[in-house]
Amino acid sequence: MRRGTNDDGGVSRRNYLTGGAAALSLSIAGCMGSIGGDDGGESGGGGSNGLLLRDGSVISVDPDIGVLERADVYVEDGEIIEVAEGIDADGATVIDASGSVVAPGFVNTHLHTWQAGVRGIAGDWTFSDYLEIMLGEVSSHYEPDDAYLGNLFGAAEQLNAGTTTILDWFHIANSPDHSDRAIDGLEDAGIRAVFAHGPPGDDGATWWEASTEPHPDDIERLHDERFPVADDRITLAMGIRGPDYATDEVVEEDITRAREMGIPASMHIGSLGGGGVYTLEELGLLGDDLNYVHANRFEDEEFALVGDSGGSVSTTPEVELQMGMGTPVLGKAAAAGATPSVGVDIVSNVSGDMFTQTRMAVGVQRGLDNRPVVERGEQTTEVSINPHRALEIATIEGARALRLEDRVGSITPGKRADLVVIDGGDINTLPVNNPVETVAFQAGVGNVDTVVVDGEVVKRDGSLTNDRLAEEREAFKSSAERVLSESGLGE
Repeated sequence: MRRGTNDDGGVSRRNYLTGGAAALSLSIAGCMGSIGGDDGGESGGGGSNGLLLRDGSVISVDPDIGVLERADVYVEDGEIIEVAEGIDADGATVIDASGSVVAPGFVNTHLHTWQAGVRGIAGDWTFSDYLEIMLGEVSSHYEPDDAYLGNLFGAAEQLNAGTTTILDWFHIANSPDHSDRAIDGLEDAGIRAVFAHGPPGDDGATWWEASTEPHPDDIERLHDERFPVADDRITLAMGIRGPDYATDEVVEEDITRAREMGIPASMHIGSLGGGGVYTLEELGLLGDDLNYVHANRFEDEEFALVGDSGGSVSTTPEVELQMGMGTPVLGKAAAAGATPSVGVDIVSNVSGDMFTQTRMAVGVQRGLDNRPVVERGEQTTEVSINPHRALEIATIEGARALRLEDRVGSITPGKRADLVVIDGGDINTLPVNNPVETVAFQAGVGNVDTVVVDGEVVKRDGSLTNDRLAEEREAFKSSAERVLSESGLGE
């Protein structure tokens, strides 16, 4: 996947200073009247439910809008209404974004959110160690309230770092209560999430070693009872074992079941060896509703099959390198036509923020792409994956991988307002010579000033706004201590 420096709507000098001039008045006003019309003196119906992000550098990740040097983003009832200069929205809550950068929230396509409670215990583990200890021991000691607390604080960590959407791959579905409480944690955190209901975590050998056990029936209850009444920020997927961890019969049954329910399926695959995609092809199961996690040891033909069938690939570069799974495959996935995306995976081992993961994925891929030139003793004349493309992968491509691209992933009128404001006045971001490069290659968690999910401000002035975190802090610490003690990993 080799790209020039400005072939994808990126921020050249010209399109930054003039970029998207036509887009400055872009809105969904064609059918509802423009903001500032005659509405009794309250522009755009602003009132208490209007939110205006004023005078920021806007990275829309929408090719029709581009990167705007100075613009406003107006939000009403959780929806992006207009992106323009000088929006008149009397009565709206105003967030001053001058000198800062407004971007879509990151989309983390693979996270075992529950592991926030066992943060930092697996730094020296191999992948085999992880399977044996985490899924063979630690996960069996989680009670429903432990799952709640892990998901509450794990999701809050994501929001704090500017990630507004996650796929929560929940593989401690030890009981219906575990799943319900995990979903409660996501809802109480205020994040947007795809809850990928997985297998129980109380018997690793049964569920992860050539498993003959089909997916737990409780997913039917969740689908039929929980999700029609749950906050629509949270949607359902199936976290399946796939051909690396289950028999062909189970794989076929699980994917068929997910499709009957009309939900996507995500699987860990290709980190133990290649060939799994061939199994899916032979079973006639390939499709655009499948998400492939890791894929480090796929053969080229496997990537081609995934791309041709419209599948997505989630690369989690830090943990893949740390645990010896193999080289991250961002470039191979994209070159084959698969939807490329990035995830964190496990904070029990690695960093929890998408700044780190995206940079690592891009850096590894640039190194791989440059290797032939270096090995020939020549000088590199170009680099792959420019900064704008890096942000696309961390936002709209992630949304596409989760089948949410019509709702989030870009600052586009009509989409839900999932936004992040990066402080441009911090020591590591000042001056903002290029907003895209500032976010892609310079900024970090400490620069995330404001986060908005579905129009709700969940972080402001550098602090999360959720009072529940303070209320549950001691319970979270006690939960972690008990789980580790019972697992034989405590002090």
